[in-house]
Amino acid sequence: MKIYIQKDGQAAGPYSLEELREKTYTYELSRTTLACPEGGTKWVPLETLFTPVAWAVPAAPPVLAGNLARLRDPKEKTALLWLCIASIPAYLVLLLWIVASFGGALLIIGLVWGAMAIGEMWFAAYLKTNAVRVSPTQLPEVFNVVQTCSQRLGMEPPEVYVMQHNIWNAFATKIFGRRMVVLLSGAVDSILLKGDLQQLTWLVGHELGHHWAGHLNLSQRLAKAGAWLVWVALWHSRRCELTCDRVGLYCTGSVKASQLALMNATVGAQLADRVNLVEAIRQWQQHRGEFFVQCRTLYSTHPHMLARLDHMSAAAGEFGMAAEARSVLKAISDQLKAISYQ
Repeated sequence: MKIYIQKDGQAAGPYSLEELREKTYTYELSRTTLACPEGGTKWVPLETLFTPVAWAVPAAPPVLAGNLARLRDPKEKTALLWLCIASIPAYLVLLLWIVASFGGALLIIGLVWGAMAIGEMWFAAYLKTNAVRVSPTQLPEVFNVVQTCSQRLGMEPPEVYVMQHNIWNAFATKIFGRRMVVLLSGAVDSILLKGDLQQLTWLVGHELGHHWAGHLNLSQRLAKAGAWLVWVALWHSRRCELTCDRVGLYCTGSVKASQLALMNATVGAQLADRVNLVEAIRQWQQHRGEFFVQCRTLYSTHPHMLARLDHMSAAAGEFGMAAEARSVLKAISDQLKAISYQ
């Protein structure tokens, strides 16, 4: 379908929906720009024509039906156990300090807790007044993604905000029991520039994964007292991120969309769909045993990007999506060969 738009009081075009969507993502056009399908007579806001563009999340992997525990990275619980063990000396030292100070340490602990609580309220106030909260009438496409992912995970949807910040990131947080997810515009814009809502679903699913897996619950926060053993804390952090990658894959229901979203975070919007995923995975496997690569891993809060791609491919096999994963890799490889011969 080709579409005309009104620009400077004149009809311009026709353009394809893809062209117009890209113009809105780069702010060349507003979503409220008047548009009319070729052959039509009625001018309507451009965003109403985007609605029919298909975002239909594929069916969840059937192998996981009723067994969502398999979404959790197999080593995450082991890492958490070691973190809990490491927290025991920290709490013993804290107890001795309280006893030795005749309870005076409790005042300092209370002051620290109070300062952290004020900081959380301060951030919440900033978020409520400088970000847009998605709802059925505010960024409804994103709202539908959140609802679909939450239903698939069997959890209540958290509050989701979109905030301007020109970095590729998003994060989950919990403030006084209120679960929140913040999507930064740098990530959203980059994905939607060349991608689609399926790829955005992976990002949303990843952040929902932190809430689903209980990473922000009080029990896991208390376990972080073991962070004095920094390597264990970082190991646990990396396994949590891999769990969330797996949750994102499950929510998206598409290996291709999940891999492209991850590549978007790696090489950017313009090149993500041109990356040879097979070669990227081999690159990680080639270098993962090197001394300095292993050192960087030990001191990283997140797994390396190419390692995450490798883990996601392995997870696709666990979830019964191996056939799709193989077909995606073959299609991309064939596409890149065709481009090289042009």
